[in-house]
Order: sequence, then structure tokens, then C-alpha cells
Amino acid sequence: MQKGGVGKTVTTENVAGALAARGHNVLAIDADPQGALTWKLGLKDQYLNAEQALYDVLLDHGNLELDHLTELVTPYEEFDVVPSHIKNFRLEKELYMASRTEERLRTAMDRSDLSSYDFVLIDSPPNLGPLADGSILAAGHVLFPSHANEVAQHNLELLFDEIDTIEDVYEEYSITTVGAVLNQVEGDKVSKKWQSWFEDTFGAENVFQVPDRKAIEHAIEYRSTIFGYDPDDAGYPWDTDSKEDLEMAYNTIADHIEEFA
Repeated sequence: MQKGGVGKTVTTENVAGALAARGHNVLAIDADPQGALTWKLGLKDQYLNAEQALYDVLLDHGNLELDHLTELVTPYEEFDVVPSHIKNFRLEKELYMASRTEERLRTAMDRSDLSSYDFVLIDSPPNLGPLADGSILAAGHVLFPSHANEVAQHNLELLFDEIDTIEDVYEEYSITTVGAVLNQVEGDKVSKKWQSWFEDTFGAENVFQVPDRKAIEHAIEYRSTIFGYDPDDAGYPWDTDSKEDLEMAYNTIADHIEEFA
């Protein structure tokens, strides 16, 4: 989604949490230089002070090369993470001058031993550039997080055009759009107009709604996904029902993603 604030990182985080809660081994890669996923999981020190980052792997700088992606993996309570880093802002710029720019993250994943993971989720930047394109190509499957409004329609058209362009350049790969996640749905309902539009675009079985609940923000404060969140321990005991609603929503998405494993 080429816009911030639509729940892109929250979707990545909580779908990873849902898959991990089901017993899967999950790796989440934060490919956004802003590091929202990294910060939300409480990995501030890695973002600011880690010696190595995607910058070093994807550009073959320093002691790391494309087959050293696993050296960036940081254990987290619910799943493993490749954190973002502040110097990844330079990575976005320098990738424009690298060969086979968009393929580098996929190459790094292919050359590294990720066989222990059942799922790898990538949180991409909110723009169309080398890191976002590289994330799409590396994942091969795209989940589109959005609000249900006219901006989504415009950005989805841009995304589809971008996917077509990537597939034209890298003909050996195919990219599948697996669905849309409508975040912060008020009253658990989307207007009929946008419900119909999303269902026509993705198919009704591929459109998922996540209710607007304060428990999401409280889980972020708690530095966990909604699945690792303990409302009583966090001081929000009234979040118990909301936690269950949100877990149900993300589990529905996880059900869908498991079909592509």
C-alpha cells in the first residue's frame, strides 16, 4: 500500500503472530527503513545500534554478502525477526545503482538457509521503490492492507501496474495477490459500496475485515502481537473481549495464508 497509516505493519505483525500461535516457525523481515515493525516489537536497540543490516547484505558491503541474511535474524518471543536499521534509508537510494535491483532480496533469501521457517512475511515500505518491489518479488504473494475508501482504489491500481512491470522484467517469477485486509473497520461493517468493490476485485473469499479496537494499540504498547498480549498484565483488563475479536480476525487471515504454503 503506497500510503502510511493503513495498518500495513500491524497486519504483518499480527498475521505473523497468528501463524506462530498455530505452531508454525515464522520469520518476519522488516524491509521498511522507517522500522515500524522493529519498533513495535521493542527492538529499538537493533534499529539504532546493530552493526549489520539489510544494507550490508543486499549491497555486499562489509563482511556480509547475499548469502548471509540469516546473520541478521533476531529471536523474538513469538517469532524471529530481521530488524530494520536506520542506515537502510541509504539502502533505498543505493539500490537504484545496483544490478538486478529488485531481485536482490529474493536472491538473499534463496541463498540463505531459511528451511526452518514455514512462513516468511515481509513488511515493505509505503511506496513504490526498489525495496517495495524487491519485497513483492521475494515474497511472491501479496496481501493488500488498506482502509475501505477511494484512496485504496487508486493505490491498488498502482500496485497492480507495478506487479505487471516486475513480472515483465523478471519473467521467471510469478506474483500472486492473495487478498485484501480492511483495517479499522468501524462497527464491524464496511460500506456496501466498498465491500462490493473489494469483493469484485479480489473475490469475496479473499477479503478480510479487522475491527477497530483499542486493544491493537495496547498490544503495541505491550510490545507484542495481539496473540502475545496479556490485557490483565498490561493494565487493560477490559480488552479481553476485543483481544478475542482481533484474534479471530487474524486467525481467519492465517487460515487463508496456510492454503498457499
